[in-house]
Amino acid sequence: MSTLEEEIGELLRSQRMTIGTVESATGGLISHRITNVPGSSEYYLGSIISYSNEIKARLVGVKQESLARYGAVSPQVAREMAKGGRKLLGVDICIADTGIAGPGGATPGKPVGLFYLGLSHQSGTYSRKHIFLGNRLENKEQAAEMALFWVKEYLSRLNKNAPGLKTREVVTCFLQSGDKILLLKRSDRVGSYQGRWAGVSGYIETNPDEQAFKEIREETGLEEDDIALIRKSHPIEIIDRELRTRWRVFPYLFRIKNPGKINIDWEHKEIKWIAPEEIDQYQTVPKLKEALHSVLNS
Repeated sequence: MSTLEEEIGELLRSQRMTIGTVESATGGLISHRITNVPGSSEYYLGSIISYSNEIKARLVGVKQESLARYGAVSPQVAREMAKGGRKLLGVDICIADTGIAGPGGATPGKPVGLFYLGLSHQSGTYSRKHIFLGNRLENKEQAAEMALFWVKEYLSRLNKNAPGLKTREVVTCFLQSGDKILLLKRSDRVGSYQGRWAGVSGYIETNPDEQAFKEIREETGLEEDDIALIRKSHPIEIIDRELRTRWRVFPYLFRIKNPGKINIDWEHKEIKWIAPEEIDQYQTVPKLKEALHSVLNS
């Protein structure tokens, strides 16, 4: 019979997703169990052991206000740990924990064995409360078990909601000149989303970074010397049931030095330079606004 962590590994592989952890009271037990699975390097990227409040705030990005108002062992901090870890580690899903393992540390309203788990995915960030009744080691082990159980449950629900879909990975590159962003209108000759507005995009055949430069060169005629990478963001997942496809979109933002050098290819029939807040005025490919905001606000 497969272990919980092995089942998680299979779900992550099947959905081509990555995972990381931000652990406090469990002290690395969650990541220890994940990495006990041979081949876990395919989907596990890393972890942060944020045992102190200082590390929670300075490294993970937990708000000092949350720590002061709610305390380190709280649903608010668990969610901020998971969300900050997902961004910092660049993973698709991040699981976090904060708790009182014991035997000391209890405060009024917060008994020994109280744990909050946090889980962050592009679809949302959540928390769960647990109270365990064991000794210190047992509480840590039970918290790690429940964290892994939640990850499996969440991944299984994602898989159930989108059965039989093929996964396609693409880059979407936004070109910026001044305070304007370039949109390109897809031609009737492309395979999907004809007539929709998009960024420079294409299927990933090598690695995302190389593909981004390749697509810009092919679709706009610009060379690497004509552009400068500003930032890239974590992948965004899009489910298109009509096309029976799960898209994993890798967003990029580039600064362009000379917009006059752009020469679009057959994949597009029109271009427009817009202010980011104008994107709602255009019929775009799915979640283009989300992809744009992910690189503008990172």
